[in-house]
Amino acid sequence: MNKNTLEKFNSIYDSTYKNTLKYVLLHCNDLDDVKDIVQDTYLNFYKYFSRKHFIKIDNVEAYIVGIAKNVLKRYYRSKSKNSNIVSIYQNEDIKIISDSNIDIELQFITKENAKYVWNYIKEKDIRIAKIFYCFYYLDMKINEIAFEMQLKESTVKNYIYRTIKELQKQFKKEDYNNA
Repeated sequence: MNKNTLEKFNSIYDSTYKNTLKYVLLHCNDLDDVKDIVQDTYLNFYKYFSRKHFIKIDNVEAYIVGIAKNVLKRYYRSKSKNSNIVSIYQNEDIKIISDSNIDIELQFITKENAKYVWNYIKEKDIRIAKIFYCFYYLDMKINEIAFEMQLKESTVKNYIYRTIKELQKQFKKEDYNNA
């Protein structure tokens, strides 16, 4: 693949990634599978895109979502056949801002807290986990989440605020128990 084609692919990736991730998140039953499905989607698109006889696509974003639909179908068809395979969760979504002024111990504590929060959220109802993922990771607004998930805005707000309060109580318990 030449440099111009690679730059064009990267541009398409950058402009479509957030909506593709949102689509997969909202249609996936297991949050641990979201990243794999998105990665497979772009890998399939890359294979098509890198062909010498690449045909122009009118709506690239719709085309990529179409690939995501097919990847989701294949992924869960395959997963149901291989249900005895155990998947190991490795959260790479946790991003720590590395700055030379930030203490390494503080980074570790922040990373551990983020893992704790994420694991707590994943144990909740899948709807709550998806709402949190959309709100905090995808930076979607409450009205957008409500529209995409076909919920009332007040329901989305309640899920977010109740879960935050539960998390605050959990952290207070942890601090009290560790004191």
